[in-house]
Order: sequence, then C-alpha cells, then structure tokens
Amino acid sequence: MSIHRRVAKSGGTTWVVRYRDPIPRERTFDRKADAERFERSVRHQLDTDQYLDPESARITVRDGAERWWPTVEQSERAPSTISGYESALRLQVLPHLGDRRLRMLRRIDMEEWLSVLRAAGYSNSTIHAARTVLGMVLTSATDARIITGNPLTGLRQPKGSSRTRNTLTVEQVEALAAAVDPWWRPFLLVLAYCGLRPGEALALRRKHLDDLGQLTVERGMTEHRGVLLERDTKTHRFRVVEVPASVLAELRTHVELRVGSDPNALVFTTPFGDPVRLSSWRHRVWDPLAAELGLPGWATPYVLRHTAASLLAQSGVPVTAAAVSLGHDPAIFLRTYAHLYPGDLGAVADAMDAASSVRAPSSVARVDFAGMARRRRQGMALTCTFESGCRDLNPGPLDPQSSALTKLRHSPRVVAAP
Repeated sequence: MSIHRRVAKSGGTTWVVRYRDPIPRERTFDRKADAERFERSVRHQLDTDQYLDPESARITVRDGAERWWPTVEQSERAPSTISGYESALRLQVLPHLGDRRLRMLRRIDMEEWLSVLRAAGYSNSTIHAARTVLGMVLTSATDARIITGNPLTGLRQPKGSSRTRNTLTVEQVEALAAAVDPWWRPFLLVLAYCGLRPGEALALRRKHLDDLGQLTVERGMTEHRGVLLERDTKTHRFRVVEVPASVLAELRTHVELRVGSDPNALVFTTPFGDPVRLSSWRHRVWDPLAAELGLPGWATPYVLRHTAASLLAQSGVPVTAAAVSLGHDPAIFLRTYAHLYPGDLGAVADAMDAASSVRAPSSVARVDFAGMARRRRQGMALTCTFESGCRDLNPGPLDPQSSALTKLRHSPRVVAAP
C-alpha cells in the first residue's frame, strides 16, 4: 500500500492511494490528508481482517441469495428440504428483505423482520425455517467477505407452545379401510398399523417383505418439482418392521396378485403399474374419502403414522421398541409422543400416592443437631421419624412397625413433611 502524488497537465495535484485486495486497486483524493486517512483506515482493516471490498457494498439480500442458492441445489440435502428452503426464501425472506443491502442489515432489522412474520400469523415452524434460510445466506455472505458478521447470530426466537399430535381412532381407521378402493386397502393398512412414512411405503419393493412377515425399510419416495425421486430414509438408516398378522395376510395377497415377480418390483403402484405420486393419491383418493367419512381437516395420510404411534403406546410397547419400529431416535419419540403413554403417567401418580401414604400430618420434624453430634461422639445409634424427630435407638429393640425409619450413619437425612 502506498500514496503517490499525481500532477495533471493543467497543473492540479491529486493524491492516489494504491493497494491490493487481492487485485490492484487505487483511489484518488484531492487532499493529502484525506489520502492518508483512507490509507490508515484500509491498513487497519487489513491488519484486523475486517477489510471489505468497496464494490460489494451494493450487494442486496436477493443478490446474495442468488449466489448462494446453487450451493443448495448441488448439495446432498433431501429434495423436500430444498423445496422447503425455496418456499421460505420466496415467501418469507425476499418479499421483506430482498432489496436491502447486505452491509446495511443490523440486528434491529432482523428483530423487526421476525416481528412482521409473527404479526402476519405465520407458525413458529415457518418462522424458524425462514430464519434458518436467511441465516445461511448471511453466513455465506460473511464467508465471501461481503459483510463482517451475521446479524442473526445470537438472536433468540421465542419458543412456541408445545402441542400434541392428532391421531385417529381404530374405528376411524377401520372405516377408512372398509370404504377405500380394494386396490389401496393394503397401502392404507400398512400406514396405519406399521407406522411407515408414506414415502417409505411407496418405496417398498417385493424383496423387502420376507418370509417371517417383516418389512425392511431402507428407501423413501419423494416428489421434487414434479419428479419422483427415491432416496435414503429420513434418518439414513434402514430398519425392520414387524407386520401385524391381520395386515400381513392382506399384504401377501396383494403382493401375489398385483405385484410382479421381479424382486425389485414396487409393492404399491397405481392400477396402471406406475409409481404412486403421494400428492396425486391424496387429491384423488384420500381427500374424497376423508370428506365422505367426515374426518377432521387435520386428517392427512401422515396422521396414520401418528395413529400407529398411539396404538403402540396404548398397547404398552416400550419406548425404545416403538421408536425403533417407527424409525425415530428414542429421545425424539418421547418428546413427540410422551402424552400417548397414559399408563406410565398413571404409574407415576400411583407411586406418588404410595409415597405420600407414609406421610404424617404433623409439621416438619425438628432435629437437634447438637444432641446428635454429642451422641455420635459417644457411639450411640440414632434414627429419625416423622412423628418424633430423632431419638436414640439404644433403649430398646426396633419397632417392627416403624419400617419408614432411616438409619443415620455419617450425617442425618431428614425428610420434611409437607
């Protein structure tokens, strides 16, 4: 970096600051003091790794998103994830911030944007998705040295209230199975009683049903921009699902009569033998059927998976086994379906009742710590009850009815009565 004096033919003098970032650049000033001030500023920014290309000051959020988007499409993200990003960018991000310059965005701008989305009635999940997408655009701009930092960093989003999962009853599932076209009955039963995701069921092949009545789930079918794609499951792990006997009989009949002999033949297809598009199946089969039976508006094909989780819980299946069957991590399964285990909650209540049955109506026991210390030095045993506090054990044998007594070995353990 250097400052040069330039004399024009007219006799005027200007001062030129030359530097690299990394290509050669220069800037001209009429006064030497201004040139020196700019030179010090640039040198400081270079030394502290805060230098930004002046030409990038005009880049907007829309420009940054267009530059970042090809990296998303070329990534290994699931098609549904890419579609979600595209939707959030198009509907929640660009209409509000698309024309704003990246370098002019501040934390208060982010807070105002999130407030606008909340005021517009968007759900917490939609706002979270939009925040995630914008955060990735800003992170890309930071890495490209367009901005010095991400204004979304450290900005907390209020957590929404938790909600339970809606499920259908067994009677509603059986009504669906009875009313649906026989071609689709096995597909519906597999969703409701095996707990597969709709895309996983549509990707099942003849080889995935073994002689033991088990389904191997290793792929999922999804639709992205009108194209059907078959990819790994959501968790990128295969699992084995036990098919109930009543469902297995109908599934085997379906496979023998309607599925080709090729091990790779799809189990569930259209009557014309084409792969099933879930969006089309919902529009042509599910929605009219749900309307005919008067099902609630939230009853979508995916609700059958929640229904399967509900049946597993009501049947007392352990959390770990149910999570494996549904392809969930046990922690996620418990967070999502804990409310479906009323028996466990009842056991908790019974345990608390049993614990409270030994509770005495008297006030909190008072403990003579000084006397206890003196007796401990004398080698005398102590005990503590709710009725009488702490007393010596030496005078007589232990009362067989005082089973709630606690022996104090090294330090007193006092339980306070509420």
